[in-house]
Amino acid sequence: MRGSITQAQGTFSQSGLRPRELSAVMEFPIDETPQLQAFTAVERESFFASVARHRRAASRVSAIAGASATVLALVVAILMAPLLYAIIGLVLDLLNLVVPMPDVMRSVTQTVGALTDHPEAVAPGRWLYTGLIAALPGLAVMVLAWRTLGGVVRKAMDSDAANLAAQAINPANLAEQRFANVVSEMAMAAGIDPPRVRVADNDSVNAVAFGADRLHASIVITRGLLAELDRAQMQGVAAHLVGSIANGDMRIGARFATVLAMFGLIARLSHSFADRAAARRFTALLRASLKPDRGADDGLLVMELTNPFEPEEEASMDAAAGDDRIPWRTLAWMPLAGPLVISGFFGGLLCTILLGPLLSLTWRRRKYLADATAVQLTREPDTLGHALEKMRGAPIEGAFGAWIAHLCVVPNGLIGARSILGGSAVPMSPALDKRLKALGVMGAHISARPTVTMPGSKWLILAPLIAVVVVLMGAVVVGLLFISVALSALFTWLPALAIHALLR
Repeated sequence: MRGSITQAQGTFSQSGLRPRELSAVMEFPIDETPQLQAFTAVERESFFASVARHRRAASRVSAIAGASATVLALVVAILMAPLLYAIIGLVLDLLNLVVPMPDVMRSVTQTVGALTDHPEAVAPGRWLYTGLIAALPGLAVMVLAWRTLGGVVRKAMDSDAANLAAQAINPANLAEQRFANVVSEMAMAAGIDPPRVRVADNDSVNAVAFGADRLHASIVITRGLLAELDRAQMQGVAAHLVGSIANGDMRIGARFATVLAMFGLIARLSHSFADRAAARRFTALLRASLKPDRGADDGLLVMELTNPFEPEEEASMDAAAGDDRIPWRTLAWMPLAGPLVISGFFGGLLCTILLGPLLSLTWRRRKYLADATAVQLTREPDTLGHALEKMRGAPIEGAFGAWIAHLCVVPNGLIGARSILGGSAVPMSPALDKRLKALGVMGAHISARPTVTMPGSKWLILAPLIAVVVVLMGAVVVGLLFISVALSALFTWLPALAIHALLR
């Protein structure tokens, strides 16, 4: 009997079937330990189709996020218009004392008066044109902030290797040299320059690819993960990281961080007028962003902005306890309450409840895309699937910093708000079991795990509650807009008109 089984196995091995497929055909299990997840022929998907599907999904969500960010930037810029036009008008009034200058304050007042006196007679194109003109100064400020913060983010991501305590590959170490070899193989298959490969002396089981772009990329793997993987699994991990580099994830991640930091900067700016500690932090950020030799340490200040409502340090008031005098910061804050403080809070609120989750959803699709690209590079889904199974339940915390947590093979979910997309209500990476299931659809032999689904009765209860929350948030947004306009007219534009009358 044993001889006939051996002969049958040899016959099937010549046909090209893998051992697990042999066991299915012969009905003799080769190993009893894993319970494989079964997928029907309809559920099966090639890696080409998977890559294309996830790329389309990521592009769609990214386009929605980009459109939302553009509209949000336009609204915030319009809300900042009273302050910025008041500053421009008063500066021109001062210059008018020396040389003739146009009367911007009068032009703005007349334009707004013509629109508000007979709004029904104004064509939609006129409203749109006026809104764009009103938003120009604010958009210019936001573009300047975008470029400045983007430079800090890219510099921080590019220079974070100095903070990892990672070492170059030791050619005498077989595991390290083997990993460097498979990274070069995957880079050649992906058509990109081989990234730098380093090893972090850490017991955590993880790896990361980071850098400013694909031309300045580095891959760092921990000794803990090197000790766990065989060569095939190293290939899967290397293919995921190289695929992430080839797909442009580092550049896209830096862009996400810059968008969130820009709106976070506007949201936190209001604190600097009422809180001395917040003012010091804001000043430190400006100094860090403007100096030419900025690095990762300075970039940590920008990281604090990616979650606009992360708790600040305890407020330090200028007035002594028991003093009835109004602090000077409060007096300085009042003209900025409408155009800056309320608009900053408005931008930070929508960034937290809308833009942040959209960016997180985009990034989740990019993780699926990197997994599918790994299968495309290796032509074997088991390589990454078995590596992820070994990483499931293993310690992944503490290996890498918050700046690059989203670029890890298994992102560290315990970093929370300290990671680039950690302030979002939507996790920045899909659950490991969902990624394994996606690999199983492409042919990986993965161990099955029961999935927890919410019963339909609970959805029936949650759906009305979600609808009520959405309606309430919409009411809050509309209310903030009206409050911002009213405060801008009362505390910003009227004092500016009084000064304008004295100067003109």
